[in-house]
Amino acid sequence: MKKMITYDELLDVIPNKYILTITAGKRARDLGKGAVVLTKTSKKDSVIRKTFKEILDKKITFADIEEEIIND
Repeated sequence: MKKMITYDELLDVIPNKYILTITAGKRARDLGKGAVVLTKTSKKDSVIRKTFKEILDKKITFADIEEEIIND
């Protein structure tokens, strides 16, 4: 059985719930468009689960997303 990723675990990495939401949403859209996954995941994992794993592994931070938003 897969370990559930909790909201509290994600907040430990990105402590602001609004920034966490923006970061996860932007990254999930990028993964949905075919971006390369930066952490080890299963093929069966959903886009959201892949996003959350990347955040937990500290592969994605708000600074990365903020830079993309400013450049767009």
